[in-house]
Amino acid sequence: MGQIFFQTQNLTMQFGGLVAVHNFSIKIEPHEIIGLIGPNGAGKTTVFNMITGNLIPTSGKIIWLDRDITALQPHYITTLGIARTFQNIRLFGNLSVLDNVMVSYHHRLKSSFWDAMLRTRRYRSEEKHIREEAFRILTMVGLDHFAREPASSLPYGQQRKLEIARALATNPKLLLLDEPAAGMNPQETLELARFVRSLRDSFDLTLIVIEHDMKFVMGLCERIVVLVYGHTIAEGRPEDIQHHPEVIKAYLGEKRHARY
Repeated sequence: MGQIFFQTQNLTMQFGGLVAVHNFSIKIEPHEIIGLIGPNGAGKTTVFNMITGNLIPTSGKIIWLDRDITALQPHYITTLGIARTFQNIRLFGNLSVLDNVMVSYHHRLKSSFWDAMLRTRRYRSEEKHIREEAFRILTMVGLDHFAREPASSLPYGQQRKLEIARALATNPKLLLLDEPAAGMNPQETLELARFVRSLRDSFDLTLIVIEHDMKFVMGLCERIVVLVYGHTIAEGRPEDIQHHPEVIKAYLGEKRHARY
């Protein structure tokens, strides 16, 4: 039997009497782009919060590279190679674009507090290396010419890219994108889909994407999982999901047809 790359086993998250996610199970292979869709309140972000350690599941397991990571802290999960973005952009608006990416490298620093205070040779060497690495990522995502600009000055679509760049700086193998196309116009959404595909190839990534823009999801993802009220009602290829009767019912009601 080969190594389990990523798998959830019957993940359940209960808040008092409310079951936000019930028995969520999925197995993902390297380099896949998986879509996680569903109406508002379906439990999608709760799944992300469990995977990244922000919530400890009521029951079930999360397996990453053959290891049970279910109860690990978020910062430790990040060091193991899982990163995420958020539905609401969480940039440091007053810091430069470059500094926003550099922040993500600090968990790798070996310098001590006193090294930083005294700006020792060791600290200066590490800082130089981090600056170079951060600029390299900005170059790869096409934001290098904004490096010295305040993050808050970027157009909305570029801020989304910067948040992804910051996640990439943690050196993930699995990247979770929470509504990356939110607030974008159709042209920006089209460019984002191309950008995400290029990330998969350039950074050797596997991705799980939460998104409400069905055209974006259907054109980007190779496999889609549909959640409704915390339950998985369908899983399969985009063309199968598009015509799945339970998905049509969940999104559009009994008597209408899906038009993604």
